[in-house]
Amino acid sequence: MTTKDTFSYEAAKKRLDVIMKDLESGKISIDDLETTLNEAKDLIQKSLKKLTETEKIIKNWEA
Repeated sequence: MTTKDTFSYEAAKKRLDVIMKDLESGKISIDDLETTLNEAKDLIQKSLKKLTETEKIIKNWEA
């Protein structure tokens, strides 16, 4: 999921769900917390970009 061509919104959502469950259950150690939060931030940013691009496409269809 590192490039625009291979990014999957659905895969990102699933991974974010796992991260949230792990955070809520305390499975993530303090040592791994920064790395995990950075991963989540990256996934969220990519997901928002994908949603914005999709919204633009839909608006063009409506025009």
